[in-house]
Amino acid sequence: MKILYAASEAYPFAASGGLADVAGSLPRAIRGKMQACRVVMPLYSDIKPELRAQMKYVTNLTVFLSWRSLYCGVFEANYNGVVYYFLDNEYYFKRPGLYGYYDDGERFAFFSKAVLEMLHYIDYTPDIIHCNDWQTALIPVYLNVFYRGEKKFRDIKTVLTIHNIQYQGKYGMEMVQDVLGLPQSATPIVEYDGCVNYMKGGIDQCNMITTVSKTYAQEILDPWYSMVWTGF
Repeated sequence: MKILYAASEAYPFAASGGLADVAGSLPRAIRGKMQACRVVMPLYSDIKPELRAQMKYVTNLTVFLSWRSLYCGVFEANYNGVVYYFLDNEYYFKRPGLYGYYDDGERFAFFSKAVLEMLHYIDYTPDIIHCNDWQTALIPVYLNVFYRGEKKFRDIKTVLTIHNIQYQGKYGMEMVQDVLGLPQSATPIVEYDGCVNYMKGGIDQCNMITTVSKTYAQEILDPWYSMVWTGF
């Protein structure tokens, strides 16, 4: 089995919380079980120079995001026996820190689509793409809407792991066409409570949903802890 682990952060390259710890350790543990597992994440400017020095350029490609035609560089590094891919776009990722910008929705829509475009250019076709939290929740959406007709993508399954459901990637409905570039017929996939909700789209379109623990899986069944009330 071949797995591509998609995350917005992974230790030691970039970290803001528990997601980075999981993304930095789980792929290595999976490889210890004799399964192939590679990681893909953004190429942030905050990645330390000594870690950037280990990366090698692979290729570059174009990502189409609605009306935008965007550069994406692909870099690769091997860390603790795991292959990491880094997706580069300086407009989106050459900034201090990882999150908290006005265009985070656009930044991670780009990243999600770039993950799939990258597969056209590398010698690795995963059986499973393992997505994590709202920043990668659009991967199952884009896969099903735009890529399923291609032989390379026909059999890929997707898993979405929820680390923190408080952050769902909520934006105005204008994002559907202006940023996400989804056809009108796909709007219901990402719409929830009158807005675009990346997490909802991923939950709707992925093959399997997991959480970071059995306890958390039970906890978010409660509407209060799952942040589903109107106005949040």
